[in-house]
Amino acid sequence: MFLQYLRSIGIKVFIPPIPRVIDDYVPYIFSNEELKKIFKLSDNITLTKRQPNPYIQFEFPMMLRIMYGCGLRVGETLALRMKDVDLDGGILSLKQTKGDKQRLVPMHKTLTSILKRYCLAMELGGKADALLFPSAIHEISFSVNAARNKFNIILKSAEISLRGRAKRERGPCLHCLRHVFAFKSFAKAEKSGRTIDASIPYLSIYLGHDSLKETEKYLKFSSELYPEAMELFENYTLQVFPEVVYEE
Repeated sequence: MFLQYLRSIGIKVFIPPIPRVIDDYVPYIFSNEELKKIFKLSDNITLTKRQPNPYIQFEFPMMLRIMYGCGLRVGETLALRMKDVDLDGGILSLKQTKGDKQRLVPMHKTLTSILKRYCLAMELGGKADALLFPSAIHEISFSVNAARNKFNIILKSAEISLRGRAKRERGPCLHCLRHVFAFKSFAKAEKSGRTIDASIPYLSIYLGHDSLKETEKYLKFSSELYPEAMELFENYTLQVFPEVVYEE
């Protein structure tokens, strides 16, 4: 744009060709009220004759809490085995992740406490190779497709949707819990006096991203869904693009 301006006022400049790559993807961020509806419905799942997995009423609420509390991908969550869970230290060891990377994910003590009770209820103690979220067949984990389908049913029951969704908008889905985790982490860091720039490297490692740019895209969200957060991010952008005082 600057080079085009120089050319417009008669200065000869070379303007290199720029590939037309537009990253205008906007994730859906669940509001606090929507999250309450989601967890309430997941906590009250009832077994039916059409439901082949007898453990779903315990598994699904726990799975959602791990995804929401740790920002895990659904595949990472469902691949967890008991040997990957340190209930004393409150740490998850992720070995089957995107890009074949491994990472350690600390849990909040409240989430660790809930996970301990879950493991007791599922009788998983002392079974190192046991899947944390087994299907009806214990040797096979709860499938990603089954988890997504169940979550879509919950979204429909909670009447959570994005009407008139544009192509660039994801719309509510299971993966959005990861975006909520990242968004709330950024907002909490900002309220605590830490800049977003200082938080991004830590969140990037925690989330298992390949680059900081991949983490930065999580800053994109709809101001209509989270208007109370706009002031925080506007204050941040003022530091990046300070107001310029000049005479017309």
